[in-house]
Amino acid sequence: MAIKKPGPDKSFIESNVVPAGYSPLWRQVLASTGPIISSAAAGMTNGFSAILLPQLQRPDSAIQITKDQSSWIASMAPLPMAAGCLLGGFLMEKFGRKVTHLILNITFAVGFCVLSVALTYDMILVGRFITGFSCGLVGPPASVYIAETTHPKYRGILLAGVTFAVSFGIFISHLFGTFFHWKMAALLCSLFMAVSYIFVVLCPESPSWLLSKGQGREAEAAFRWLRGNDSESLKEFEDMAAKYAGSNSSGQSSQPSTLDNIRKREFLQPLLTLLVFFFTMQFSGVNIVAFYSISLMKTTIGSNINEYLAMLIVDMVRVITSLVACVLLRMFGRRFLAMLSGTGTTVSLIGLSIFLYFQTSIPVYQNLSWMSLIFLISYIIFIGIGLFPLPWCMSGEVFPIATRGIGSGLTSSFNFICFFIVIKTGPSLFDAIGTNGTFMFYGIISLLGTLLLYMILPETKNRTLQEIEEAFRSGWRPAAKGHQKVMSIQCILPPGAEQKKPSGYGSMMA
Repeated sequence: MAIKKPGPDKSFIESNVVPAGYSPLWRQVLASTGPIISSAAAGMTNGFSAILLPQLQRPDSAIQITKDQSSWIASMAPLPMAAGCLLGGFLMEKFGRKVTHLILNITFAVGFCVLSVALTYDMILVGRFITGFSCGLVGPPASVYIAETTHPKYRGILLAGVTFAVSFGIFISHLFGTFFHWKMAALLCSLFMAVSYIFVVLCPESPSWLLSKGQGREAEAAFRWLRGNDSESLKEFEDMAAKYAGSNSSGQSSQPSTLDNIRKREFLQPLLTLLVFFFTMQFSGVNIVAFYSISLMKTTIGSNINEYLAMLIVDMVRVITSLVACVLLRMFGRRFLAMLSGTGTTVSLIGLSIFLYFQTSIPVYQNLSWMSLIFLISYIIFIGIGLFPLPWCMSGEVFPIATRGIGSGLTSSFNFICFFIVIKTGPSLFDAIGTNGTFMFYGIISLLGTLLLYMILPETKNRTLQEIEEAFRSGWRPAAKGHQKVMSIQCILPPGAEQKKPSGYGSMMA
């Protein structure tokens, strides 16, 4: 016999709501700040090798390294990121999004501190491994926590804050490395984690996760702390709570297993879409410029422009572009930005490749190295407004709550496997087919990936997480009809997978 649980204690809820002077938007920004700062540490990790390697390669360096060792220092951070993503997905489902963020802030700080006291090549590898593992940990919970705690109309811009933070982190690490020794730069990077820890402590757990664990009173208190008491928000919470109440009332034995959940349409379709998206993003070379900035600048622009100045210019463009991307995600849909970004990235990469070929083959072009910098900046701009931020934004919003940890963990893990492959093979590609050939290779992948995304990418802008889940269950495919697009994706499902369209739920219009 099912026993009805008592309703939430209203006095308890009101006592947990912050003063009325703080609007729900500011509370959501506050809740997003901790994960965003943690994501900045991921950017610092990505950018750190660009300032570490040139200092280690100086004749007066206390630690001397070979060319092979330098590639391992660069790729040691991406190596454990995939494993970190899987663990991050498990931890955030088992212990919550908030606890996972507290843990990863500690591991990030430990990794940077190990780098700051490193006396040998092996200690550098250990520090890079720990910070890289922490990058993996932050991948799934950052996007999921922000998606679950923000209003649909603010979700895009706050999720874009994650990739802005990564770009800002790259810039900060390069700035520290330009003016300080790499050990001091590592120590300064570790201080950001203390700030992030404080912000995370001050904010509540994800209401969705609390509901999934049967903590209804705490979930409503957290939801109202974050979203206030307007009728639209309360309706969203009631729909979310009703879903869990309905599933719990049928008894534990009838709950689908994890295997059943991952065989469903609403899991497989976003999984496939994000795997394609992350592959396209990584193999468009988005992290090559960050990891090998100094050496790449020397090759691309020659000796006519100071490579450190050029690196900081590119970094500033990346940061500004990330800010612009936040605004664009608020204004435009995911599909439009993905197509604009993919097309611009492809043109920039192929144009840069062609110009580099002429620059090295025809003497008259050797004095026009600033043109290469323009193509490179164009590439940073276009990839930064879509291909880079969008898969991270969507990883926190497209998976159903039952498999959100697994889905975001798997896709983030796949992303970092691609990340490692790109970073480890980058120097070999530059040696084998030249800088221009490498950029042409990345441009072709960008073109093919953009065409595939055009066929499968759905529109999720301004949809609640519940609407997105139900729409994936019923099937989305991009198919233009007049001025509207019915979002439905056809996917080959394994035998026994759920295919029934929910009754009463119409086609979703983008």
